[in-house]
Amino acid sequence: MAIFCASCGAPLADGTRFCEKCGAAVTNPPVPAGAVTTSPAAIPPIPAPAAPKSNTAVKVIVGILAVMMFLCLLVVGSCVYIGYRFKQKAHEFTKEMENVPAYTGKREPCAMLTAEEASTALGLPVSSAEPYGSSACRYTYGAEGDRQFDIQYTWQGGAMTMGITRGAMKHISGMQTFTAVNGLGDEAVLGPMASVLMMRKGDVLVNMDLRTSGVPADAAKKMARTIADRL
Repeated sequence: MAIFCASCGAPLADGTRFCEKCGAAVTNPPVPAGAVTTSPAAIPPIPAPAAPKSNTAVKVIVGILAVMMFLCLLVVGSCVYIGYRFKQKAHEFTKEMENVPAYTGKREPCAMLTAEEASTALGLPVSSAEPYGSSACRYTYGAEGDRQFDIQYTWQGGAMTMGITRGAMKHISGMQTFTAVNGLGDEAVLGPMASVLMMRKGDVLVNMDLRTSGVPADAAKKMARTIADRL
């Protein structure tokens, strides 16, 4: 097979170290005629391994869990703070009410306000007054005798109960929601929209729910005044 000079292309004999035509030194092995040389650039590059794709779903789940954890910690912290504030308020009320005299009379709720006295205050007939244990009395009233209202008594710890209730409502709503009623027991308040009347005499708390009973606030005050005179 004929070989040629890599410099000028002249044919070379086997074993020739210098080209007879151009004198160039034959430093590389002679290239056989017809041989096809392959340029390194012609070799297709081996593709690099693709980088692993990030798992978007995992990131979203982790983010949601982080937000939920933050909200849980926030709720727990708020509950702890509110519990601490209530405990602090209860301690303050306990200190304030240490000198309130305890009630030593009879715990007979319907004896504090008779059916006749309730009828006079309401301006409507009261057909019955029935005790529910020692803490409540239910009055049935109206022309048809189809309406009722309850008067509930807290015979012990009423002062603290009233103070904590008022403080809790103020803390939740951010404002004083009860209206003071002067000249009724040791203290008395009327709830928002005349929904409830709370009256305290000593350590006894009297609670009258006016929302569903249909009892007017003025009638409730008259009944509470009669009760206060007996405590």
